[in-house]
Amino acid sequence: MNRKKQVLVIGDSGFFPEKNAVAYEIGKFVAQNGWVLITGGRDGVMDAATKGSADAGGISVAITPFDDLSNATPYATIVIPTGMGFARNYINVLSADVVVVVGGGAGTLSEIAYAWQFNKPIIACSFVDGWSRELAGKSIDYRAREPIINASNLEEVFYHLKRVLG
Repeated sequence: MNRKKQVLVIGDSGFFPEKNAVAYEIGKFVAQNGWVLITGGRDGVMDAATKGSADAGGISVAITPFDDLSNATPYATIVIPTGMGFARNYINVLSADVVVVVGGGAGTLSEIAYAWQFNKPIIACSFVDGWSRELAGKSIDYRAREPIINASNLEEVFYHLKRVLG
């Protein structure tokens, strides 16, 4: 199989230094392992993860809600403008082999729900505020599947990414 593994990093689009620092390290780790980073291409966690990937020489794909190429994070290797607003969250999740959640608000929650429904492995950073902390280690509904993976620090995020992606 020539296709590279694809890691979606989701979370807050606001400026939260702690969350953004975590996302940066995850993006860097993704690149160092030769995987492709996928984000929603906006500010905050998405921008920080993409910068981490870029700084490590990785490939990143920004799937944006916008209708043009110019509104994405400047660190993305590839920009895919959908013009779909938050409906693009569906595409982001379907593009991923695994989803990593760093904090997050309502938009992130919708991506978590899509990931759950499509049986994507979800790694939640319980060491930062937001939906990642709230849902780490839990099941969302009755579907017979593994609960959301709880990562209580960066090392656990890295361990679970390697375990899931092989």
